[in-house]
Amino acid sequence: MSYDLYFYKRQNQQISESDISDYLTNNLCPPNEQGNQWFYENDDTEVYFSFDLNEPETDPEVIELETVSDYDYTRFSFNLNFLRPDFFGQEAFLFVDQLISDFNIYVVNPQSTTDEESPTQPEEGELYRNWSEINARHSAHFYEELELNYYPPQASNAVWKHNFNKRKVQDELGEEYFVPKVMVLQTVADKRIITLSVWPEGLPLLVPQVDYYLLVKKYKKFFKEVEESGLISAKTFQTHFGSYVSDSNAGKIIHPDDASSLQKLFNSIKFDGDVSGFAEKLPFEKLVNVIPAVDEDGFSQKTTTGLD
Repeated sequence: MSYDLYFYKRQNQQISESDISDYLTNNLCPPNEQGNQWFYENDDTEVYFSFDLNEPETDPEVIELETVSDYDYTRFSFNLNFLRPDFFGQEAFLFVDQLISDFNIYVVNPQSTTDEESPTQPEEGELYRNWSEINARHSAHFYEELELNYYPPQASNAVWKHNFNKRKVQDELGEEYFVPKVMVLQTVADKRIITLSVWPEGLPLLVPQVDYYLLVKKYKKFFKEVEESGLISAKTFQTHFGSYVSDSNAGKIIHPDDASSLQKLFNSIKFDGDVSGFAEKLPFEKLVNVIPAVDEDGFSQKTTTGLD
């Protein structure tokens, strides 16, 4: 179940197949071995979508359907799945809108509810809003059947924005600091959705607002190297390390001098628990931002565990 777009150019536009292929390769990701698919996957946000260069059609009926007066089909198409958190669309259509703008190309959108049959040039954000509305309705419709999990959009978007900007912030702060990814997990016992980030070896840290921190300790004890890891809650973090946290343009941060001062405390702090048996990674394929409404034919949003 996916959202598909097909790209057209006016017949007098000088846009070649290689122009678009090179653009995707240079601005999105390398193509597959066949050179006909660009599968984008962001390791930080876990968002993925794809562009395809489709084979020329030989079926006369299909060729007739593709033929639009005054336009040529570029044979490029875009694909983004439904039943995903809303930020999948936010990230994907940033690139789609830029592609349309840079090439001044046109789109055939099979999902559109308008009667327009000719290719159009959507306004910025228009395709995202279209995908988002359909995605919300599909998510509500299949919520129980596919055993999906609800996460409030404001919390979901906060996780995405942190992870989307992670590399940029890391570059700005430099290698001396550690900028962690925010991960979304689900507790085994009561199926709560929680957030977690890793803090290795008491390094200088950009401190994300999460429910739990996974501390990774490495120190010497009786001439032996000790390595251990465990969880502390946000409350435990604030109680023991809150005084070392400063405000900065990048957000809450532990600077190098403060990180040096807290090393003994970091290595001696008692863990609140382990990840194993407590929580498991929640795939974003099972996470949505809407749920079916109980008393109406639609969907609603309810409050559950979120970011502060």
